Amino acid sequence: MIANNNSHLRLIGCVAVAVFMARLDIYVVNISLPTIARHFHADTSAVSWVTMSYLLFNCGAMMLIGRIADAVSARTLFLWGYAIFTAGSLFCGLATSLGLLVFFRCVQGLGGSILVIMTYAAVSRFLPTAKVGGAMGILATCGALGVAVGSPLGGFLTERLSWQWVFFVNVPIGVLAILFVSWAIPAEVGARKPMGKLDYLGAMLSILGVVSFVLALNVGQKEGWDSLRFQALLILSAVSGFLFVVRQLKAKDPLIAPSLLKERRFLLANAVTVYGLILMGGNAFLMPFFLELVKGLSTERAGLVLMVYSVTFMILSPLAGRLADRFAPSRLCVAGMGVAAAACLLFARVLGAPGLASVIVFLAAIALGYALFMASNAKQVLGSAPMEQKGAASAVFGTLCNFSLLIGVNGFETFYAETGVAPGSAVPLAPDAGTWVPGFSHAYIFGACACLVSLLLAFGVPHIGKGAGELAADSGNR
Repeated sequence: MIANNNSHLRLIGCVAVAVFMARLDIYVVNISLPTIARHFHADTSAVSWVTMSYLLFNCGAMMLIGRIADAVSARTLFLWGYAIFTAGSLFCGLATSLGLLVFFRCVQGLGGSILVIMTYAAVSRFLPTAKVGGAMGILATCGALGVAVGSPLGGFLTERLSWQWVFFVNVPIGVLAILFVSWAIPAEVGARKPMGKLDYLGAMLSILGVVSFVLALNVGQKEGWDSLRFQALLILSAVSGFLFVVRQLKAKDPLIAPSLLKERRFLLANAVTVYGLILMGGNAFLMPFFLELVKGLSTERAGLVLMVYSVTFMILSPLAGRLADRFAPSRLCVAGMGVAAAACLLFARVLGAPGLASVIVFLAAIALGYALFMASNAKQVLGSAPMEQKGAASAVFGTLCNFSLLIGVNGFETFYAETGVAPGSAVPLAPDAGTWVPGFSHAYIFGACACLVSLLLAFGVPHIGKGAGELAADSGNR
């Protein structure tokens, strides 16, 4: 833990840029998905891989990177993360086919996974426990700023220039971030002991489990949930996940320490994360389509409407972060999920109403819900892990965050596609808008159910007892 406040500020500054870039990239790209679909003559299922491929590689690489993060300096990993992410962004903008775009989004995802790991690991490793909630609130604000800038910027670039510029915009930011990291963080900050032999077999099993699960969802949605390919992929995912856990329990140098896998409070807090973020991922993917198809907005105007969510979230996140340092994080998680679930259920009933009032109220409400949820949830997850395992704990947390977003994208797309309409080729005129309403309604009811499950799980977290990280913190404060 670093005692120097100036070092804390420099470190948080570098992490804040990483959070800003990660959020900016998701929302600046999502708002352009309808345009990308039309450009490549693709339907929503195909173009959803522009989002899912990024999140997929985020998930798949995190376990291995988390193990490395406990041994390599923060400066080194930040530099590699920014470099890979920036290069991936450049080549995404140069892609000449949807297949190439998806491939280079995978490269972006690899760089983004490094940045995500270092975000959580650095904050939980170098800051006192009493300041982690506040720091998470600040980072959530930076993420919301990326969202606030991303949607209108993506809409502006897509309308005024082309969709390629939603990727090119990351390049100058990434270059500046590399220079900032080189100046602000000395090489010895975060330096660790030699990590020993990496568990490549464990990494391969984790990647195989995630990839096969996502492919299973995609195949099930296309071919039916009773198809043989869906069942085979689902079995492969389950077997890979089981073998990964067995490998971690028996390997000499596991990616995740067995003690962490046995920490019940850590596991339950992560389950809260999985169900809690399904709505966030699904809404980020589907809302641009809703605004264009049902409300008839242009891409640029849709981006401006989405600012309601990001600006509300940005304003409320610092306060929510401070609340997470004063009150039990589980209570704030319950409150946040309750607000989000109620907002989804109400929105599903009125989303066909004329005008934008229902959309604006809905976006503001889920922004309030996630402002309460995000910082408190991150604190309770990472607070249950011991100090020497913050990198691995961050890897598990980051993997499950992106895994949940993936489920949200695929789940919302699946429920929406029940209408039997593929909007990839053109945006219909307003008289046809009612065609789309049932699919959107089903998707948001699904999101509400996920939030309710997260709420119920959050009730159980404080009854399990303190995690290893909290016990260590209490011991150090005596």
